[in-house]
Amino acid sequence: MLRAVAPRSPMSDSHVERIRAQFTRQAEAYAGMPQTRDEAPLRGLVALAGTRPVDRVLDVACGPGFLTMAFAAACASARGVDATPAFVERARRVADERGLANATFAQGDVNALPEPDARYDVVACRAAFHHFPDPARVLSEMRRVTRPGGTLLVADLLGSDDPVQAELHDRIERLCDPTHVRALPGSEFEELFRAQRLELLRAPRGEMHYDVEEWIAHGGPDADTAARIRSLLEQSQPGDGAGLGVHWRDGRLRIRHRTAAFQLRRPE
Repeated sequence: MLRAVAPRSPMSDSHVERIRAQFTRQAEAYAGMPQTRDEAPLRGLVALAGTRPVDRVLDVACGPGFLTMAFAAACASARGVDATPAFVERARRVADERGLANATFAQGDVNALPEPDARYDVVACRAAFHHFPDPARVLSEMRRVTRPGGTLLVADLLGSDDPVQAELHDRIERLCDPTHVRALPGSEFEELFRAQRLELLRAPRGEMHYDVEEWIAHGGPDADTAARIRSLLEQSQPGDGAGLGVHWRDGRLRIRHRTAAFQLRRPE
């Protein structure tokens, strides 16, 4: 039986609609990025979660469903939930093409997951927490649908603990993708986990590297906004003012995101 969920605020609803509009427009560009679909890091996340053949897995804010499908290859069933119908439809089509009968997808709001309490052995969320106005609420929902003793996996880009650096980083991100809210620093993620009484087991760090033009294309800003992004990135290069490691290579401007993947356990 589904748990009753409190009504969402208009601000939450409007942000969900912005996400839906942005990723409906940019679904194919986002799904086509190597950083989104690269199989090696996807398999790494499946392994980090300790996924077993008997497990039921939920992928929260699944986007085009590549992580859901990577889980499906290693577990009994994998379900992806996303607010954007274009992503859900695309993920269903690709899973069908791959013959993944144990991968299912549904439209839903991560602030009120349409899932019963304690249903899943593994609940994951990749590359989405920076889009959430209320990350604590989403994490609470993830915890609710994880069985006692089960695993949560949160993977995302990291913000800076330096407020000046963090402000510039987030400003650049929002110019590229207006649904970006804030990149949380690792210390803030850990505070969220403690508040939800989740045990942090492992937290490997990494980096994702982008050609700036490829990265701008995933957000699809207009030409003037894209020029502003380039200008801010170039201005931030001395001293790494945005924390994005801006540099030139082979005549191309490049950036990197610091990342972390947090393996968590819901206590028994």
